[in-house]
Amino acid sequence: MAQSRTTIRAAALAAAIGAAATLAALPARAGDCPGNPDAIGTSRTVAIDFSQYQRLGTFNYAETIPLADHEVVLTFDDGPIPPHTTNVLNTLSAQCVKALFFLVGEMAHAYPDVVRRIRDEGHTIGTHSQDHPLRFDRISDTKAQWEIDEGIANVSAALGDGVGLSPFFRIPGFGRTDPVESELAARSLVVFSTDVDADDWHRIGSAQVVALAIKRLEAKGKGMLLLHDIHPRTATALPILLKELKEHGFHIVQVVPMAGAAPAIAARSNFTVAWSMTDQEIMDNTARRPDWPELDHTAIPKTAALPVPGEGAFDPHFVLASASVAAVAADSASIEAGIASTPWPYQIALKVPRAAARLPAPDVENIGWPITEEPVEDAVAELPPNAQPTLAPPAANTKPPPGTVAEVPQPLRAEASSRTEAPRHAEPRHARVHNHRHARGRGTGRQHADTNSGVTAMAAPAY
Repeated sequence: MAQSRTTIRAAALAAAIGAAATLAALPARAGDCPGNPDAIGTSRTVAIDFSQYQRLGTFNYAETIPLADHEVVLTFDDGPIPPHTTNVLNTLSAQCVKALFFLVGEMAHAYPDVVRRIRDEGHTIGTHSQDHPLRFDRISDTKAQWEIDEGIANVSAALGDGVGLSPFFRIPGFGRTDPVESELAARSLVVFSTDVDADDWHRIGSAQVVALAIKRLEAKGKGMLLLHDIHPRTATALPILLKELKEHGFHIVQVVPMAGAAPAIAARSNFTVAWSMTDQEIMDNTARRPDWPELDHTAIPKTAALPVPGEGAFDPHFVLASASVAAVAADSASIEAGIASTPWPYQIALKVPRAAARLPAPDVENIGWPITEEPVEDAVAELPPNAQPTLAPPAANTKPPPGTVAEVPQPLRAEASSRTEAPRHAEPRHARVHNHRHARGRGTGRQHADTNSGVTAMAAPAY
């Protein structure tokens, strides 16, 4: 019975594919587009047979769709999702353009009416997995099989027994692997990559989508263009893109399956994880019934008292009582020396300071502030009121060695010594030149002497 159902399904799909190919074989040219004589239209169709083409698109493979110069195939991924897909369909209908849609299974299951509209308006429909895993190249082989088959099943159900579904598949994210391509080849599915990407899946504006598509198509000369009908920016960009394509001399081509090609997607029945209720009843009432585990009908209380673990539930070698400090210290020393061990947890004696203990105040040097050494207060060279310091001019071609202090002029020293005889211990012991940003010497003939904290006046070096 299962074999007969598969045969009937294969025949139905073959008729559907033949009808779709016949419908698409009559392209709507620009002049034939009713109500829009300026439409770009669809110039011709290209029929693809699995016996000739298994993998297409120069993004991943060596060959692509056989196109002439400036011929473009529009492809849309990840839909359907209204209102964006419906807006895309409105634009394509107004321009009499036919495209290739790669539908996601769960999206087709959610919006079957949009799926049927895509088919009824003459577009080609392929599949794009069940739920579009982000990294198709990292899922298991079993998961990949399920993604392929379940996606086909949901799109077929949305169409109504698969009428209008083409044996075309695009791997999500182009995450191709040899096992995935082998699974697709076993189902005689043609794998589509792409030739040009408009980057409409990035967060860019619709104008940039158009600019990238035209620029890359011009560089390539022809090919498949990858778009996504689930983004509003794509729906907004599409009317402008079609206008730009026509102005740049491009022609739209529709891809369809070869008429009479074997719908090998029906062979998926060997791999699918979905079945009908009739199949389920046959399984439950015959020897094919699976051996399910019996359900335990014992009542489960809403609340349950869990036993409190006793001391015996823990490590019997663990000493609950605290050991003396001396014993722990001795044991710790033995452990550190590697000659003894202690059961978990590892005990370490810690010296805790008394509550009234006084901690030392931190020293200035321990805080991290910059320390500036200054001369003592009594080592002051005072200037008389309204006096202007006169600096001796430096000798020709000489300059003070780095790190030395310029000599204070003789008149100032004489006047300071005549006022008071300072004790020897009050003489300046260390006078450092402080290169602060606000006290810089200028490399001109006129020198400026700054007073550092009102203590010592010194001249900046003249280099």
